[in-house]
Amino acid sequence: MINKQEEKTLALQSSVCLCIDVETGFSRTQLDEIEKLLKYIKQMEGIIRTSPNKEQVERVKKEIQKHKDKLSSIVPGIKGNQTADDIRAALGFTTLSENEGPGAFIPAGADILAKFPVQKASPHSSDAEVNFVSTILTTIQKEYWPAISDLHCKMDFSHTAERDLLRTQLDNALRNLKVLAETIEEYSQAEKQDFRDQLLKMKNKQTRIFLYETNQILKKIRDFLRDLIQDIKNGGNPILNKNDAIHFNSRFEEATALEGVRVGDALIEFDMYATQAVERINLPELKINKP
Repeated sequence: MINKQEEKTLALQSSVCLCIDVETGFSRTQLDEIEKLLKYIKQMEGIIRTSPNKEQVERVKKEIQKHKDKLSSIVPGIKGNQTADDIRAALGFTTLSENEGPGAFIPAGADILAKFPVQKASPHSSDAEVNFVSTILTTIQKEYWPAISDLHCKMDFSHTAERDLLRTQLDNALRNLKVLAETIEEYSQAEKQDFRDQLLKMKNKQTRIFLYETNQILKKIRDFLRDLIQDIKNGGNPILNKNDAIHFNSRFEEATALEGVRVGDALIEFDMYATQAVERINLPELKINKP
């Protein structure tokens, strides 16, 4: 008679040629790591299906392969054309929708920033730092903020008020970006030297203000998300629908990156994105005097 463990092992080996230890199977640590990798690959596959950006798709494909390579080090025999669901089925794991509660579905150390290629703040913007921070800001506006808006994330009263205040500050940073982009373009087209000199001073001043104030709002968003996540971990209920899947309405929402992701998981990725952005910007705590 073949026992259940042997039966499962034979099924795994026949479906994906997985070489595992029949006696010990996977350790708890290995199972946790496999789960994280599969969830991340699944989410990346969603981006490939929905993103109109060819460069983004190519970068995400590389990211998927990198994480499949990590998975192969634990579960030998993973094939390049297998989806996360294919691998889950072969391993006998539950589907993502069957898992309960939000969790860190992205492996530690994953480069969330790589999901969104840097775009110029304006056609003639040549400042790498401005372009990077502009990309962070517009990505949050388009992809991440909608996931925590009232349409998809039901917060308790106190956190709703804090979210609304952060939204006002985010809008101010977006206005600063618009003003800076206009100045950059005006400077690129100016011909008279005295006017160019004046615009250059304006551009430099606006750049400092934009970088500083955007960095400040990113830190506030990061801290806000961390507090929410910690509250949930401690058994609190600041998010009333943390297990609901997010589904964006394409008629008035451009967001696609977090489509189908649970609200609790979206909070975690948003926190990772904001945290990595602040770390990459790495601005000192300096006060900026506005004109």
